[in-house]
Amino acid sequence: MRRLFKFIVSFVVVGAAMWAVGQFLSKDYEGDSDPDDDEFRVGAILGGRQVVSRATSLRLASARVFMGGVDLDLRSATLDPKGGHVSLNVAAGGVRIAVPPTWMVVVADDVVGGAVEVDTTPPEDLPPDAPVLTVEATVRSGGVMIETGEVQSVRE
Repeated sequence: MRRLFKFIVSFVVVGAAMWAVGQFLSKDYEGDSDPDDDEFRVGAILGGRQVVSRATSLRLASARVFMGGVDLDLRSATLDPKGGHVSLNVAAGGVRIAVPPTWMVVVADDVVGGAVEVDTTPPEDLPPDAPVLTVEATVRSGGVMIETGEVQSVRE
């Protein structure tokens, strides 16, 4: 019985330490960037994040996810006139991105053991001058969903 108790206490302590390190690494990756900046970073290492961007000229958003999840809502953002870029690095986690239905989304992915799904307005249904968001996703044992619908919480 004593061994079981020690194991459980050790498991809880190690889990809490890993979570704390993940929070530190996520904040370190983000630096002083803010989702309302035109260039920002989001980290979710051993945890989850919900981010809403209201950038007025979004050029670049980067997300690093390891055993966690990110909900990135860009529906209130405005793309830079030259277009915007989202760079994703996902390992054993997931990212959901919500975009306005008026944006053209172009995806370049490198996926091993996961998937990237896109459910946005088809390019043929958009005007030729539609703002373009390029998403570059590197996924290892995880998933990315890009959609025009509602973003759901990582806690749900």
